[in-house]
Amino acid sequence: MDGLNLSQSLKTEQTLSPQMLQSLALLPMPILELKAHIQAEIESNPALEIPDSEYDLSQFEPEKEKNLDDRMDDADSADYEDLSYYDPEASDRKQMLIENSSAPGETLKEHLMTQLGEADISERTEAIGEILISNLDQNGFYILSLENLFENESYSKEEIKEAVSVVQSFDPAGICVPDFRASLILQAKLSGMVDHDLQIFSQIVNEYLEKLKSGKFREVAAALRIPEEDLQTFFSILKGLTPYPGQNFSSDGVTHVEPDFSIRSKNGVLVLELNRGDIPNLEITSGFEDLADNLSGQEAKEANAYIRDAVRQARTLITQVNMRFQTLYKAAAALMEIQSEFFLKGPRYLKTMTLKDIAEKIGVHETTMSRLAQSKWVDTDWGLFQLKYFFTQGVATTSGNQESVSRNVVKDMIAEIIAENGALSDQKISDLLLSRGVKCARRTVSKYRGELNIDSSYSR
Repeated sequence: MDGLNLSQSLKTEQTLSPQMLQSLALLPMPILELKAHIQAEIESNPALEIPDSEYDLSQFEPEKEKNLDDRMDDADSADYEDLSYYDPEASDRKQMLIENSSAPGETLKEHLMTQLGEADISERTEAIGEILISNLDQNGFYILSLENLFENESYSKEEIKEAVSVVQSFDPAGICVPDFRASLILQAKLSGMVDHDLQIFSQIVNEYLEKLKSGKFREVAAALRIPEEDLQTFFSILKGLTPYPGQNFSSDGVTHVEPDFSIRSKNGVLVLELNRGDIPNLEITSGFEDLADNLSGQEAKEANAYIRDAVRQARTLITQVNMRFQTLYKAAAALMEIQSEFFLKGPRYLKTMTLKDIAEKIGVHETTMSRLAQSKWVDTDWGLFQLKYFFTQGVATTSGNQESVSRNVVKDMIAEIIAENGALSDQKISDLLLSRGVKCARRTVSKYRGELNIDSSYSR
């Protein structure tokens, strides 16, 4: 008995309810995946019904006279009351949603590999082409630089250049390049633009996109020493091109990228709009809870248990889907406020921002914000961006007031310096950045240049 002791301890444990787990599971889903998930729930749960009128997202739309906190309060007070009227067309609408859901399509790599197999080229060029295609991301851009990709291969520069030219000739136009700027220039070249015009067009893409977006046509035309009418023609051509040519193809079963929300400038005022896709509002099927009323005994007991479980799952899904859109709206509104200069003036004005900054602003845990940021896309006046693009650490400036510049902005400045000055050493680029007020060591320049898929000055 001497070996037995009673002890008491106090500890804190966090347990997640099924509802909380489902909420966490829905947060990372992009709009297309969420649509497929809801489709599966509709098919499996007879308690779910699509009402006659679609869900009204007006409660999520920002009002100009309200600040961020007011808009968040409005989102918290959303009403989820279930409607309960008989709708004989509900099953028809359910079937339409199921039938109209997108099936997985051909991926970009599959599309390119098919063309590679049909091309009249040597086996060696085909082998290099396969390596190139495997190195493209969902946009059609290089994942690794060509230098790193073929570092341990025996192919000559001429062979690689030939294979690149072959893959670049495939549909869609503008793939097998480092980034969207190179893609736009390649598309113009493939369209038959003459060399002199292509040189001017390249300069516009590399140096003046932001100014053109701001409507500074006269200033840009003067800098290029061309008539403003010619600049308008170039700009019209530019607007007809696709900066991310690979996004219309499936990626791991997703047919295409669909933005989860947009932030655009309308008459100088930023407007946030959530994209609900064609996801309908859901409600409990009218009369479903009364199906066991005419039953008795064990049959009634089993039916009622099934009905209760189905209704509970349906209510949980309805609530969690709407909570997902609420949280996304709050995050988007905070993003719009913090990065307002980016959305109004362009990527050069991107501020340093962390997941913690947004999480604290909207009152959620940082891990919740991390889940939300996964696989989300934002449509802006400056193009389509992944939500995670906006979360970057900073590079110090020379202002002396703890101010920093986003890494993405520094990368853009490096690309601009190289475009303006040609092949420069990393140390020279570092010096030029310092002259622009940005402290960036030579090794950091080398790292960012590699991420931009720009060769070293020796290779260039």
